[in-house]
Amino acid sequence: MPAAGETERAPNIAKDVWDAAGHRAKNEGLPLIWVASRALTDYAAGTLTLPRTSPNPEARNRRGRTIFTADAVWHAADERRVKDTVRSMSALVEILLDAYARGEVHTHVRMVTTDQRDALAFAGTPDGSTGTTSPTLAVA
Repeated sequence: MPAAGETERAPNIAKDVWDAAGHRAKNEGLPLIWVASRALTDYAAGTLTLPRTSPNPEARNRRGRTIFTADAVWHAADERRVKDTVRSMSALVEILLDAYARGEVHTHVRMVTTDQRDALAFAGTPDGSTGTTSPTLAVA
């Protein structure tokens, strides 16, 4: 179920990438849908760089996989994807999840007070964060 302000998306992701990222997320105690959303959010904000710009050509069995993200994040990621010459949003999400599965990017979560969280809601990045106190994915 999407959070307030989020929309369900279904990028086509290879089964082996989805499963490998899901395995790592489970081992870290995180929902894979959250990891995908964070990766897109941080990529859209310019705080996460891509390790490559094309998905594994040998990956097979791609199909729509459910993720949730704010429209502003999706559109900002799409704009950056075009500049980075990634062929589609599906390819972008697959690249991000593959990098996560391979240990090339890592989750990094920080706690904030209610007042800090509320102040972040008015910041200027696509997800309303400043990049310093919100959950992020860090490049290895």
